[in-house]
Amino acid sequence: MRSDVAAVLRKKSGDVTGLMGLVFEAATTERKLPGVIKKRYKVMWPDYPHEWSAYGYTEADAPLGAATADEVSNYDRVLEALVDLGEDAALVWAVAHSASRRARGPAWARLGRVMHLHPQTVKRRFERAMLELWFKINDINVVSDVDDAR
Repeated sequence: MRSDVAAVLRKKSGDVTGLMGLVFEAATTERKLPGVIKKRYKVMWPDYPHEWSAYGYTEADAPLGAATADEVSNYDRVLEALVDLGEDAALVWAVAHSASRRARGPAWARLGRVMHLHPQTVKRRFERAMLELWFKINDINVVSDVDDAR
């Protein structure tokens, strides 16, 4: 990881919890970006309620809107930092996408079913991966007990 990327992530996040927030924000930013496959534009009129008092009480979802330049810059930095995680990058990205636009946080049970693991195992591996990323950003070398056993 480049030192300038690590410095910016270190400054913007502040701590491990802030770093998780940046990763979750990057997943939301990815959903705001346009799709890879260009779709044809179709002409259609949106459905609207016929009752004037029904506004605000419909099932319509609000669109995400466009991503800002700062969000895209943070997205690029987070993706560059996640490359250093190796196999854990896919886990971190899956957790971030499951937490995107969800008030209750990541869907640990759903992720566990997809990965054929217990939800607590998924959560523990995610937390370990985030701590590992935090240590890499801060250039802290920590030798774990597992490495000592080898």
